[in-house]
Amino acid sequence: MHASGPAKMIRIARFSAVLALCALVPSCAEPGRVERLDPARRWFFLSRDLSRAGSLAEAETIMRRAREAGYNGLLFSDVKALVWWTLEDPEGYRGNAAALRALASELGLELAVAVFPFQWSQSFGALDPNLAAGVPVRRAPLVRRGGELVPEETAKAANGSFETYRGDRATGWSLQDRPGRVSFIDTTTAGSGGASLRFDCGSAMNRHGHGRIFQKIEVKPWQQYRIRVRFKAERLDADLVQVVALAGRRPLQYESLSVPGGAGAGYFSRADGLTTDWIEQTVAFNSLRHTAVTVGAGIWGGRSGSIWWDDLRVESVPALNALRRGTAPLSVVDGGGTELREGIDFERVTDPLLGRSRRPGTYDVRHDPPRVAVPPGSRVAEGERVFLSCYHPAIFYAGQVPCTLDDPGIFERCAEEIRRVDEILSPDCWFMSHDEIRCAGWEPSPGGSYRSPGEILARNAARCVEIIAAEGGARPVFVWSDMFDPYHNARSSYYLANGSFTGSWKGLHPKVVAMVWGMPENAGKRFRFFDGLGNRTMIAAYYDSDVAENRRAWSAAASGSRGVEGVMYTTWLDDYSMLEEFADAWWGGAAGRRRAAD
Repeated sequence: MHASGPAKMIRIARFSAVLALCALVPSCAEPGRVERLDPARRWFFLSRDLSRAGSLAEAETIMRRAREAGYNGLLFSDVKALVWWTLEDPEGYRGNAAALRALASELGLELAVAVFPFQWSQSFGALDPNLAAGVPVRRAPLVRRGGELVPEETAKAANGSFETYRGDRATGWSLQDRPGRVSFIDTTTAGSGGASLRFDCGSAMNRHGHGRIFQKIEVKPWQQYRIRVRFKAERLDADLVQVVALAGRRPLQYESLSVPGGAGAGYFSRADGLTTDWIEQTVAFNSLRHTAVTVGAGIWGGRSGSIWWDDLRVESVPALNALRRGTAPLSVVDGGGTELREGIDFERVTDPLLGRSRRPGTYDVRHDPPRVAVPPGSRVAEGERVFLSCYHPAIFYAGQVPCTLDDPGIFERCAEEIRRVDEILSPDCWFMSHDEIRCAGWEPSPGGSYRSPGEILARNAARCVEIIAAEGGARPVFVWSDMFDPYHNARSSYYLANGSFTGSWKGLHPKVVAMVWGMPENAGKRFRFFDGLGNRTMIAAYYDSDVAENRRAWSAAASGSRGVEGVMYTTWLDDYSMLEEFADAWWGGAAGRRRAAD
C-alpha cells in the first residue's frame, strides 16, 4: 500500500439467509437503510515491523480483539519479512514470525502476507539497488577537466538568491504571489547574501492560501537536474509545502521536502506549526522531451506563520543514482557518436550511495553525484566534450521508488521472496502489492524492445502468479485493484509512466481476487468491471473515515455485484480504535459471529 495516496476501501457481498429474505419482503427493512452484510472474509489490515521490540505483543493485542469482534483473517504487511534473512538478527525475526503464524492459527485467522512491493522497492532495493525503475538520460554533455568528466551545466535559474528586486518584487520570476501583501523581500533574514523572499500567511492571501514563486527556464531534453534551495519557517501552518518542476501542467518532480529529526528522512508535505532554521532542500527531476520547465517553490493552503526561501539553483546531475543493469544500459560517446570504452576511456560509473542513503533500499538525491574518472591512456582529450546516456530512478513523496517490472533479475528476487516468506510465515494466502506504480515503461525490455506500461504490467502480473504457484503452492492470491482498474490507475497520464497502463488487466489471472479501494462513491463500475473479467473482489474499507457512512457508500457501490466475497478494515494511520465498531456495522460484531456459529 501507499503512504500518501488516496484512501483504500473495501466492501463485501454475500447476504445471510435472513437478509436475503428481507430483500424479498421490503417491509422488514427501514426505508433508505442499507442492510448489514455478512461477508465471508472479514479481514483487517495489520502492518508491523517484527524486528522491533514490542511489535509482536502489539500485534497479538489487535489480533485477539479482532477475533473477538468476529474477524476471521488479516493481511499482514512488513517489508522486513521480505528481506528477513539479511537482517542483523534473522533468527530473532524468524522466531517472531513463527509466533505470529501460530497465533493466527490458534485464533482461526486466515493469514495473508503482502509480497512483491513493486510500488515501493525498498525490499528489492535492499537486495539489489539497481532494480529500481529507470528514467532515461540521453546525451548529457560532459567535459574533460583534468582527471574526470565534469557535467556541463545546461540549465540555470535567474536570481535564485533574490538579491535583485524592485520593492518587494524579485526580478526574473514570472509568478510571485501578491508582492508587498503576502510576499516580501527580507533584507534582515537570509540564508546567504543580503536578502531572501518571505511569505506571510494570513488574511492577505487569496482563498487558496497560495504563496508561490515560479520561473520558466530553458533545459536540454532528457536530462537529470537537481533543484537546491534553502528555506526557513516560523510557526507555519499550510496544507502543502513543495519545490516544483513543471512541464506545462505536468509535474516532473514529486518528492516531498524533509526536516531533520523526523521519522526516516523526516519527510513532510503539510506544515502544522513548523518552525525551522535554514535547511537546504534537494529534489531532482528529468526534463523528459521538454526544452522548457517551470521551477519554483511555494505553499498551498497557507493559514498562518511565515516561510523564507533563498539560494534556489538548478544543476545538471546526469550520473546521480545511475542504474547499472542490462535493461538500463549506460554508455558514453564522443562528438562523432563513437562509443567510448568503460574501464579504458573512462572508469566504471557507479554511485556507491545508490539505494543506500540511510539504510539498504532507500534512495535520495542529496548526496554528491559519482565522479566519472578518466584513466591514463584515455582517448578523451582535455577540454573535449563527450555525451553520457544512462538511467536513474525517480523518487516520489516520502522516498517511494518504484521497481522495474520487466528485468529478469526482478523475477529471481520474487521467487526468492516467496520461498523465504513461506519458510517463516507459511501464509494461507498471498497478497501481491501491485499498487500505485508511478514510474514504468522507459526502459527497454529484455531483447531491446519497448512496451507500454499496461503491456509490461500485464506480463509482470502473469509471471508473478506463475512464481507463486511454483514456489508458494496452490493458495489463494489477492492483489490491490487500482493498477488493473481502468476507472482508477490503469490509464494514461499516471505520474511518470511512459504511456498508458491500459490493458494491464489482461495479465490478471481469473482466480486472483482484486482488493478494491478508492472512493466508494464511484466504485460501482469497478465492481462491474471485475465481474466482467471473472475476478472476484474484496473491499478495502474504512481508511480512517466515518465507519457508518463508509459502509453505506461501499454497500451501495457493490450492490448487484456477483463477486464480492469479503471486506477489510483498512487503516493507514495505524488506528484500531474503530475495529469493533467496524465489525458491528458490517456483520454485527461478536454477536453476529455467534449467530453465524449457531
